Amino acid sequence: ITAFDDLRAIPSETAEKHFLNGQTFLQLDMYEQAKASFMKAIDEYPKYTDAHYQLARLFEEEGNNDEALRYFGHVVKIDPNAYSMEDKFKAAGDAYLAAEEYQKAVDTYRLLFRIYPDRYGADEAAYTAGFLLMEELDELEEGLKVLQEAVAHYPDSQHLERASYLIGSAHSKLGNAEMAVGTLTSFLQNYPQSRWLANAYMARGNAYMQLRRGTDAVADYNSVSPYTSNLKLKNEARKKRSESAWTIYTVSDGIPSNQIQAIAIDGQTLWIGTPKGLAQIDLSGGTWQPITDITDHINTLFDEEQPIDVRALAVDHQELWIGTLNRGVIRYNKTTTFPDIFDIRNGLPDNTIYDIKIDKDEVWIGTFAGVARHLRSTGDWINYSKANDGLPADDIVALAVTQDRIWIGTSQNGIAVYNRSMDIWQSFGSLDNLDLKAGSEIVSFDVSADRVYFTWNYSVDKANGYGEIHQSDLSSTVEAVLRFVDIVPYQSIYVAATKGPASAVRPATVWIATNGGVWIKTADGWRDPIDFPSSRISTPIVSCISLGVGAAWIGTADGLAKIDTNVIYGNN
Repeated sequence: ITAFDDLRAIPSETAEKHFLNGQTFLQLDMYEQAKASFMKAIDEYPKYTDAHYQLARLFEEEGNNDEALRYFGHVVKIDPNAYSMEDKFKAAGDAYLAAEEYQKAVDTYRLLFRIYPDRYGADEAAYTAGFLLMEELDELEEGLKVLQEAVAHYPDSQHLERASYLIGSAHSKLGNAEMAVGTLTSFLQNYPQSRWLANAYMARGNAYMQLRRGTDAVADYNSVSPYTSNLKLKNEARKKRSESAWTIYTVSDGIPSNQIQAIAIDGQTLWIGTPKGLAQIDLSGGTWQPITDITDHINTLFDEEQPIDVRALAVDHQELWIGTLNRGVIRYNKTTTFPDIFDIRNGLPDNTIYDIKIDKDEVWIGTFAGVARHLRSTGDWINYSKANDGLPADDIVALAVTQDRIWIGTSQNGIAVYNRSMDIWQSFGSLDNLDLKAGSEIVSFDVSADRVYFTWNYSVDKANGYGEIHQSDLSSTVEAVLRFVDIVPYQSIYVAATKGPASAVRPATVWIATNGGVWIKTADGWRDPIDFPSSRISTPIVSCISLGVGAAWIGTADGLAKIDTNVIYGNN
């Protein structure tokens, strides 16, 4: 608004003559001539309030809000009390809003708020200006300022609920995490039935993430879905929840290769197998500390220049067993710190190792040419093959060990089981009511106190899935996880289950890692899948999964992925 402080206080005769002519033209409906006369009056006397007002009304009648508002503004600057102008500003702001000219609407509403803060409609104008800045113009800082002014002036407004949410959301987006948490917490407490509950939980979750309060963030992301039917918002919350739980470790963190092929959890020690050797990580005290004394020696047992290609790992309190590609098995004794090598020359049926399981006094090994059984007390080896023992095939890609049985999985010929008491191998399939298509590849096994879990893929359907076998009666269920998948490779699917007593009322929690995400099955059923963090793992190819205390460890082609299980489902 132009300043008029240096102008004459009284209209000249000429100015008044032009103004009266304009009035006459108005009476004769000669609007253009009237405008011209009023403009001449203003040229002669710029502080002519009545001329500015009449000219503004003419532009208002024409629908020219820009010019009308300009001249109404002049009137207010010259003499705010000459006319009641708040309705003019309100009408102009509403017209701009209806025409989706949001910036002009904001400017008009703010003018009304600042000039007539105590007049009717000023509170509506102030809040609306803030809403438009936030939601339509994405001017968060300015919108935050306007809404805070509105709340301070009109704390009892009907718009306070919406403003409180938007103020908290803006703080979250602007990185004012502490302010966001405080504001949004008050909002959630004060408005438990608000239509913006889902958005408020999302915004507070983002603020918690900025403060590195992952558990609180996930709790808020989990609270989004029950309060909205907006699929986009639900998916965003799921993605945020997923990303908040992930940590990715790569070669920069002391791993020999980003391609993780095997994992073994040994208390506070993590053993990691890669194509470029073995890694040992100390996790005590919540740290990540690579240790190389043992691994440097083991990795170069065969070749100083070419580390071993580790394909399988198993560990207990006595020994670490390391399965390799084409080099057989290495047994590392923790007490003597001495490694032994086993291959086709001293007990193994083949030097390519797929899986290893330790069972008290025995070690079971899946190879490309059958199953090897090592008796630790005597050092003897017993080998089983298709030709000699009736195995469905010799490529034993996965193993599971229970008290009564040994379970094996093959790449194309399903499952077989070894009955310890009867000392015989038998195929386990359709005759045992296992609903698994012939030709399915068994990918992995794990066991809980009362069940055996396995994963499979089937190339014909481009599908994968998992199955459960009850150890007591060998009844089973099989279901698909991904089917007819073209987006991600379907072949990779690995299972891990929580361990607990057989008398547990609730069954084990089952984790399924696939290239399309991670699924969790609890006693209450399947949870929403956990997506890989796309910013850190663009095309996940999984190769193994192990469950530790407070963490799920997943081997991928892009590094070792850790999911904080406390973040996903609390300290359960």
